[in-house]
Amino acid sequence: EIQFSPGAAMAQYARITGIMLGAAGGGCAVAYAGTQIFGSQAVARPCPTEKARKETFDNIAKKWDQTVRSDEFFSGIGRLRRRIIQRASGDVLEVAVGSGRNFSYYSAGRVRSVTAVDFSRAMLEVADQKRKELEPIQLRLKLSSSMKMDFEDNAFDTVVDTFGICSFEEPVQALQEMRRVLKEDGQVLLLEHGASNWELVQSFLNGSSHRHVEKYGCYPNRDIVGLVKKAGLHIVSEERAHFGTTYSLVCKKNPVSEDVSE
Repeated sequence: EIQFSPGAAMAQYARITGIMLGAAGGGCAVAYAGTQIFGSQAVARPCPTEKARKETFDNIAKKWDQTVRSDEFFSGIGRLRRRIIQRASGDVLEVAVGSGRNFSYYSAGRVRSVTAVDFSRAMLEVADQKRKELEPIQLRLKLSSSMKMDFEDNAFDTVVDTFGICSFEEPVQALQEMRRVLKEDGQVLLLEHGASNWELVQSFLNGSSHRHVEKYGCYPNRDIVGLVKKAGLHIVSEERAHFGTTYSLVCKKNPVSEDVSE
């Protein structure tokens, strides 16, 4: 969408894509700084553990909304949130809810209840302060890992995850859990950031991945569509933005007559 050029123009483009490539939200997302994207590749070393990344989320929880607010506005993430969340209906499970940035977008005319889980207690405490944004929809907050949730099979009409797949220790296992708790005729709504379909952009994501994981607790270069399919979900609607790094996916538990992802 924007041409690459050397020298000073590259620095200017870095500032622009700091917004365009960023995806922000509960669970994990934030705009990349241009200097981070275009910096030299990190020396190979082990990525942070699950415990270390949880500590990262706990530490940034209180400042999270302030950190991502302008990035979401300029990159249009808020509009994408609204579009995907307004599809939700019935009893909803929101996984990796983070600070509750989606609460204001749920429709009281379509949604009966929202159960929101996250593995960061600090993030849940921030989300708990936003209950009024959901009223009159019933809200239940629960401290839980996305990889093993203590809900019965076929429990929810809609499962929502926004910018969470990038932060899951075992993303396929987490997606399989979403599929397990989803009703047979339900829907999984995903708004994620991950691998680009632009080769040059993807090389930047790969080069900055380790630094991003250390700073924000998430992996910015995952193959989102591949992970979703591997988990057994079936994509019925797919839209991409920001050089292909932002994914809006509507998924079903079982195959449908026409799967546009094939």
